[in-house]
Amino acid sequence: MGPSELLDGVRLALHSVYGALDGVISPRVFALLARCGIQPVLSPATAALPFVASPTPVVLCCTVYLAVVALGVLAIRSSNAAPLARDPFPLRTLIILHNCFLFVLSAFMGGGLITEAVRNRYSLWHNRYEPSQLAMARLLYLFFISKIYEFGDTFIMLLKRNTRQVSVLHVYHHCSVALIWWLIVYHAPGGEAYFSAALNSWVHVAMYLYYLLSAAIGKDPVRRRKYLWWGRYLTMMQMTQFIINMIESRVVVSGKNPPYPQFIANVLFYYMISLFALFANFYVQKYGSSRRSIAKLKSL
Repeated sequence: MGPSELLDGVRLALHSVYGALDGVISPRVFALLARCGIQPVLSPATAALPFVASPTPVVLCCTVYLAVVALGVLAIRSSNAAPLARDPFPLRTLIILHNCFLFVLSAFMGGGLITEAVRNRYSLWHNRYEPSQLAMARLLYLFFISKIYEFGDTFIMLLKRNTRQVSVLHVYHHCSVALIWWLIVYHAPGGEAYFSAALNSWVHVAMYLYYLLSAAIGKDPVRRRKYLWWGRYLTMMQMTQFIINMIESRVVVSGKNPPYPQFIANVLFYYMISLFALFANFYVQKYGSSRRSIAKLKSL
């Protein structure tokens, strides 16, 4: 058997395994959505794009992600390995390239989504989804794919042996956002969805800039205080984003003829509540117990 025949055999076996998994996962996902009153219809704008026509690819990605995270955290804790005191050069280079790429990608998506919104004469909110707006659909598809790529944030934390950062908030956010954006890209990749994606993209511009500076600066506490003092304001920016999205989702479903699918707006509303609660708890845990905060409370 030659190399090409071997590759064909492997390809055929993988295709067969994927087909079997898809036959199990996909109908169950759609049945679960139906029980929740959600019956999405595949959009012609994204039907031919990878990872869209079936929920199986994103479910498998999330499953592998959760398995790697669980095994990684277990291995680090069972070996009592301390976080790296200093990132080795190859790891530091990887972190810088990863955050630089996501910084640029987030700016590209944020700028592209706003450009397309202007071109299609969108208002700030209350925009109808039109399948003919292919450029907007492809940008939102790219946004969805970027959420899977962002799983790399967690893998980098594991490489640094920093299990403290691999929190319930972090894992829940990374996994759930990929699943929700699959649903959006599957059913209505355009219209009102542009606002949430554009807002999140610009928040991520600030976030990945922060991570990029953090990796470039290193562990020096003096330089970190000088250049990364705005970390708490980044968390506040993220929480403000969730509040804005909550308000938007309520505005979208108000009135007799909502311009965008109500079930997506409702999913986003309750999802944003969960994120706000988790991020608020993170903010209090990280910044609420500082000496300065305590001093301010005592002075009241």
